[in-house]
Amino acid sequence: MMPWSALYLLAAQVHDMHAGHGMYPPDAFSLFNHHLAGMLIIVLAVFTALEGSPLGTQHPWLKYLWPLPLFVEATNVVLRGDSELKWPLRLATIMPDAEAVQHKIFALLTFGIAFIELFRRTGHLTHPGWRYVFYGLMFGGGVFLLFHSGHHTAVIHRQHLWMGTWCIAAATTKVLGDLKSGLAWLRLYILPVFILALGLQLAFYVE
Repeated sequence: MMPWSALYLLAAQVHDMHAGHGMYPPDAFSLFNHHLAGMLIIVLAVFTALEGSPLGTQHPWLKYLWPLPLFVEATNVVLRGDSELKWPLRLATIMPDAEAVQHKIFALLTFGIAFIELFRRTGHLTHPGWRYVFYGLMFGGGVFLLFHSGHHTAVIHRQHLWMGTWCIAAATTKVLGDLKSGLAWLRLYILPVFILALGLQLAFYVE
């Protein structure tokens, strides 16, 4: 398996090849979407922390809140992640270019994570294999962010590298905390921190 450090360096090289050398004016629409995503991921971090706390034990219904921020974020990316929402909806307005297609793929990954967790938490998905599908989607989202390309400045690409890194760190923590009984503390205490770091990275995103 390729070490994550080598994967990070490879992703950095890919970003450098795609990064433009000119200055691009900040895109207010893009900034809004990234900042909205950041706020939603911060809420997700709070839900993650609450679920693993004594409050989560006292109020089991809290676990059903976890997928909600992901549903909101994925829906926003599908409908207006790259352009203002226009009716009637057309494929050309939802996916105007290759970068928009990448965003929609990421939205599908997010939907996948949200639906799997919702159905697992409601008891509709009981097979242990769904846990590994969930892990795969988390890692897939992180790798996708590492290699996300477009006509962007270097600072934008570097931020996506950090987003991918936080996502992979969260996925790794989730896997270890779930599968190793002696490492359950990772899921309870460290996982919310990595999710919060991803949310803050998005909330303070700049172009």
